[in-house]
Amino acid sequence: MTDTLTSRPGTTRVASIEQAAVAAYDALRAAGCTAIETELPHQTRGTWIVPATTDEGRRHVHIDPRTGTTRISTCRD
Repeated sequence: MTDTLTSRPGTTRVASIEQAAVAAYDALRAAGCTAIETELPHQTRGTWIVPATTDEGRRHVHIDPRTGTTRISTCRD
């Protein structure tokens, strides 16, 4: 039986605010954003949410804490 809380090989657990902020910054850079300013990450039941401001506007980076997978969403003003 597999322990679902244990990281699989090739994945990166995100267990702290600092790790979430770095993962969000890296995801935004990889998406081509510049002038990135991340705000204080917060954790819900199943995801880290990191608000950020970039050259392209406001973004939220959602991070799976077990795998490190990121998803970037655009915020409406």
